Amino acid sequence: MTQTLAPARHDAAVVLSRAAALGVALGVADLVLIRLLPYPLADLANSSAVWALAAFVLGRSLRVPPGLAAAAGAVLLVVGVASYYLAAAVVDLASLASFVTPTTLSWYAMAVVAGAGFGAAGAVSTGPVSAGPAGWAPSGAVALVVGVLLAEAWLRRALPDTALLTVAVALAVLAATSRGPASAVRAAALCVPLGVLCVAGFALAGF
Repeated sequence: MTQTLAPARHDAAVVLSRAAALGVALGVADLVLIRLLPYPLADLANSSAVWALAAFVLGRSLRVPPGLAAAAGAVLLVVGVASYYLAAAVVDLASLASFVTPTTLSWYAMAVVAGAGFGAAGAVSTGPVSAGPAGWAPSGAVALVVGVLLAEAWLRRALPDTALLTVAVALAVLAATSRGPASAVRAAALCVPLGVLCVAGFALAGF
């Protein structure tokens, strides 16, 4: 029994350590990019949906069960938020007190929820595609991340360049992650209702 469980614990530790390291890179890179990139690329760098996409890509690339991918996604985004504020404090754009403000704590909470959800979705998106109900799960996982990108594009419609760029990213994700025409059609059909739910979720979160 011990010999069976030890590798799983070791794998989880490695996966979560990698997620934490990538979270540091994500937070620092985000701060750098929003200060260096021109509009609308800077808006894309500072996009909540793009952070969700990062958790999805991580979960998809790890090739681990959805539960572990969810944990890795949460670690990625929580560490990313902390690293963002730490980097801002280092360059005098924020104080260390910003780590525990109500706004920051709400970002941590959203990072846990979004990181877990989109990390798990990334893992599910690699599952087998078939004609049965279970075969819709990978397409639904892809549709979720496409939907959140479309939702943010809708919320940023007052900034047409940013909105169009976000839609372009959504379409690129759909094309890159769908496995065949049938899978793409399923994801495209599901991304609209899921996008509507994401708009509601953004509203509840105060966006």
